[in-house]
Amino acid sequence: MTSSSNSSAQIAGGVAVVGAIAAAAAIAPKLGSLVGGAPNASTATAASFLNRATFGADAASAQSLAAGTTDAWFQAQKDAAPSPGGAPGFWASPANFHLAWVDRRQADFDAQYAAAVAAITDPNAKKPNHRRVDRNQFQEGFWARAVTGDDQLRHRMALALSEIFVVSFQGSTITPRIAASWYDMLSARAFGSYVDLLKAVTLHPAMGLFLNIIGNTQADKDPTRHPDENYAREIMQLMSIGLVQLEPDGTPRTDAAGAPIPTYTHDDIAALAKVFTGWGWYAAKPTNNTFAKQPGNGVGGAAPDVQNLIPYPALHSQLSKTFLGATIPAYTGAAPTTPAGAAALADYQAKSLDTALKVIAAHPNVGPFIGRRLIQRFVTSNPSPAYVGRVAQAFNGDPAKPATRGDLFATLKAVLTDPEAQNRDAALASPTSGRLREPTLRMAHWLRASAATSQAATGSAVGNWVQFADLGDPGYLAQAQLEAPSVFNFWDPDFTPTGSRIAAAKLVAPEFQAVDALTVAAYANLMAQVVQNRGWPGGDVKVTYAQEIAALTPPTATAPDLDSALIDRINTLYFGGAMSPVLQGRLTRVLSSTKSTAKAPTADQRASVRLDKVRSALILTLTAPEYLVQR
Repeated sequence: MTSSSNSSAQIAGGVAVVGAIAAAAAIAPKLGSLVGGAPNASTATAASFLNRATFGADAASAQSLAAGTTDAWFQAQKDAAPSPGGAPGFWASPANFHLAWVDRRQADFDAQYAAAVAAITDPNAKKPNHRRVDRNQFQEGFWARAVTGDDQLRHRMALALSEIFVVSFQGSTITPRIAASWYDMLSARAFGSYVDLLKAVTLHPAMGLFLNIIGNTQADKDPTRHPDENYAREIMQLMSIGLVQLEPDGTPRTDAAGAPIPTYTHDDIAALAKVFTGWGWYAAKPTNNTFAKQPGNGVGGAAPDVQNLIPYPALHSQLSKTFLGATIPAYTGAAPTTPAGAAALADYQAKSLDTALKVIAAHPNVGPFIGRRLIQRFVTSNPSPAYVGRVAQAFNGDPAKPATRGDLFATLKAVLTDPEAQNRDAALASPTSGRLREPTLRMAHWLRASAATSQAATGSAVGNWVQFADLGDPGYLAQAQLEAPSVFNFWDPDFTPTGSRIAAAKLVAPEFQAVDALTVAAYANLMAQVVQNRGWPGGDVKVTYAQEIAALTPPTATAPDLDSALIDRINTLYFGGAMSPVLQGRLTRVLSSTKSTAKAPTADQRASVRLDKVRSALILTLTAPEYLVQR
């Protein structure tokens, strides 16, 4: 293989096709088996851990963790800020990183519009377009934090939680500000109490819009209708206890006939739905008109459009509510036709919500249910019952100290430090271990490992991370944050590819639900494009490959390139030292055959060859099935 002006493009196109075919052929039938050693055991082990716990290892983070301890890393991450070098403790008090980002971007657009209007000299000229923020500005903040933020663990946990407690731009009137506020809420509570998170989720306007809490009214004296049951159903099915009763290790409990025992009935749903009546938009002076009328975009976190929902007591059910073995008695106080009666009923409404959420959070299913979901999001699609049981035990806390139950930080630490998560040799030897990497995590990993940057912008030293497309489109990544097609997320946690060896083995592979011929080819072609172009289309997000090229560059100008050093770097950062000999051999052949056609190459020509080598190696890596399936 020779280097010329278009050789990289040819390599990129060819490898993209090969990668797409290989991925399509290898992914669907099985999870696969990997073998391989670690070029630098401690750094490789650190990188492997970071590839689960963060948006991807880079050289600095892997070396830092290798030189320290996991416990110290967890503690630092607990206090880390969403911006590089930010002061610790950002999330300890009410914070609005994502909301502030969206507000700043709207201010940018307002200033651009004002400047354009001021520049008009012709009174008959058409006014310029006044741009408004859209979901792209929310995505900008997400990617800036994913690639540059110090709080990698918290942000990864927020991503995981967003795929359990699902809201979406799709099919709703969620605005960029509401979405940003939702992500701030998940981030602030990512390491807190599960029941506190459940309450924050319930009262956030994003969930109010997405699952019809807003507009849900009591029907106490109207036999022709009943309260909306959407949220009551999904909070149990998808966010807490699931459909069937579970043993402490997550295995289904069965009756005498061997059938799974349901966790709840429709009567439980109907009763719980009454708890979620009478919650509406924040208003300083609430009326029936403000109950379900969505406010316009505000500025800052105190504006009505991003405030928690508030009680509208006259619209709340006063009937008794029996669900999951608990009963909330009927309201017996004064009618809400007087200020005192309204206050009493509002107090009953608030206490009913607290009681309901505590009943759900105390259910024995929650530990194994949430534990398994988090294991799937961070480590493996098919955890053993013992693994689930240990994580559930961490969630359950100390029975003698009820306040320790539902500690999400302790639960996440248990997920990531469990022996089944830490034992690489056993994972690599097991045909059932691993998970398909989410497309978002693949892109973020490349950006982080390649030290991507966005052009510095007014009010943002890390830049704007301008989006070049809707990455949720199947023609790109088929995944973008808060753009899931339904409340079931982008993939069902129990999805199994039909007719596959995974199905035959009675295993699950959730992320494969988003895999088809289009998404496989689209991903391969997109990664080939951005790797080849050294950044995202549009020119705002760029990589230089300075570290990769430095690894290749020999100590003397005329010495051969250090191909093995580049392969070692890729093996460490992308595979945690577990790259297979087959892939190592393929990379070696590609790199060794990439040469200049000149008999005595100039420094520029040698630099061009090295750039070609980096591009080719990364495209092969990012489309390799053994990278796509994380072990």
